[in-house]
Amino acid sequence: GLQEDRTKKVIEEIKRLEYEMESKVKTKNASFERVDEQDIAAIYKEISAPIPIRPKISPDYLENLRLKFLDTRSTEQLQTPVSISQLSSGETVTQTSSSTDQPIAVTPTMQDLTLTDFEQLIYANALAKRPKEAEQAFELMEKYNVTPSIRSVNHLMDAYANANNLEQTISTFKRLDQLNLKPDIYSYGSLIKAFVASKRLEDAFIIFEKMKKTAMIPSQPIFANLISGCLKADKVGKAWEIFDSMRLSFHQPDEVSFTLMLHACAKRGEVEKALNLFEDMAKYQLYPTDVTFNVLINACAKRPDYYTEAFSLLDQMQENYGFQPDKITFNTLLTACARKKDLGQARDILRTMWVDFEKNGSQSLLAPDNQTFTNLFWCYASYIPKGNVQGKTTATNSSDISTEVQLLPWEIPNKRNKVVKEAQWLFNQLPNFNVQMTPALLTAYLALHISQKQTGACIDIYHKKFDQFGVQKDAFTLYHMLQYCYHNKDGKMAWKVWEDYQDFLEARRSEEINAGTIVEKKAKEAEQHMLAIKEGWTNAQQQKMAALMANTLARTDDLKNAMSVLSSELRRSSTMHPPRLRDMMPFYNKCIQLEDLDTKRELVYVCVKDPVRLANSKYQRVNRID
Repeated sequence: GLQEDRTKKVIEEIKRLEYEMESKVKTKNASFERVDEQDIAAIYKEISAPIPIRPKISPDYLENLRLKFLDTRSTEQLQTPVSISQLSSGETVTQTSSSTDQPIAVTPTMQDLTLTDFEQLIYANALAKRPKEAEQAFELMEKYNVTPSIRSVNHLMDAYANANNLEQTISTFKRLDQLNLKPDIYSYGSLIKAFVASKRLEDAFIIFEKMKKTAMIPSQPIFANLISGCLKADKVGKAWEIFDSMRLSFHQPDEVSFTLMLHACAKRGEVEKALNLFEDMAKYQLYPTDVTFNVLINACAKRPDYYTEAFSLLDQMQENYGFQPDKITFNTLLTACARKKDLGQARDILRTMWVDFEKNGSQSLLAPDNQTFTNLFWCYASYIPKGNVQGKTTATNSSDISTEVQLLPWEIPNKRNKVVKEAQWLFNQLPNFNVQMTPALLTAYLALHISQKQTGACIDIYHKKFDQFGVQKDAFTLYHMLQYCYHNKDGKMAWKVWEDYQDFLEARRSEEINAGTIVEKKAKEAEQHMLAIKEGWTNAQQQKMAALMANTLARTDDLKNAMSVLSSELRRSSTMHPPRLRDMMPFYNKCIQLEDLDTKRELVYVCVKDPVRLANSKYQRVNRID
């Protein structure tokens, strides 16, 4: 055995030596051309050359999809409500009455009306959101011995659902048993619509599951209502679950469902997913509408890396499908400008809207509104002036501008005080457009003064402007003002803002219903939840506000009160989660600076500990996002 091992080693050594000798011979016989310095420089230049940026959406993207665009705005017609008095005048359901205040009179013509006539009348008033008139028509059926059908009851339910009257919708649904009628898919659809409209999403899903147990196949409008309710309640994951269930088990999604899911993608900034959905629409030969196009632009606008593509899509929509951008389109693009800090483009958008409004008046699709100026002020807030660098000018001809109203100067302001001066001038123009003052608009106006470091103006706006226009500060307003206090180490003003914030929360809590029916309690809870999202006082936002107040007080060396604020807020709300220690670093560092070890220990105790990172670990995760 030992002799065999030695023999194997000798054989392996011989093979190794033969391989080395063969390599040397080949190297010696090979003729390599000498590479000069020019070739080396050319190779290096090619390797080090920057990779050209390819657009994420090609210039012919929409053209290649070969879509059929449907502009719903060109076909919008006002629904004319139908009055009961039309019956007494002998007019048909589709005609308008010369007087809607006439009393109901019994005439021979009413005796001739059929069940179909009554169904059409109830349906017309349901579309016009006139449940009272629909109910009157339903009562007349009994008076003239016309037996109600399931369709007439469904139309009456729809009338109440469209008017957001949940209680009467439920009551009408219960009439089906009294009339010996069996609810069908449309009955359940109207009931689900009413629950969703009343923000009772959980109950809507209970009805949905009950309906499925009857072996009924849910219709597309039912799925669309549930998806819409999930998105409004910020339950995007649940919306995708419903959409996938419909797609895999029940129906091919229609234009409405696809558009809703494009909106879901926009909420999360999932542009790639939105584009895939949009391509699916084209594959199934569905008709994207103006709403679909606006939502797709919105998805791109939510991502700064798709900023250019948002404008590219608009150009393609106009060039290939004749899409006419409206106020919603440009308001969306203004949000993109704010994220990209592109004040120049935002000013160009405002000019376009302004000129169109002056030209077309009330017929203009681009008349600026409060959302326009809110988004515009955020553009001014995010803009970073270039100092003494000459601002760029726009390419718009002065001849395009009306002489009645002087518009913005052509050059972009290059200093903070000029940015604020221009924004103040715009703010003073708001009455010319009959713009309604809202908390969001005034908060954006306040935020631009804060970001552009206009200290005195910030205090003035906070104390006077809201009262001047009769607008109540919301939690977003108070949060931005507290940020001002943090950056300026203004402890006195911070306490004033914190007091206003506590008053605001107390007013919201006092609106809660402690007594009443289960229906009332659920409706109020859903309303409070939606209001908290809209005004910025959800549990997570309250925690963020408390952390900011504690950090602000810590920056003014008031560690005792900083700790008191943080602890009291955590004790007050059982649903509020403790802040992470990394979010309290200004407070933590101030404890170290002032050598206050007791407060530091207490702060560490109440905070959520961050996980230990093994920076030098062999198995460190390389794709961590934090």
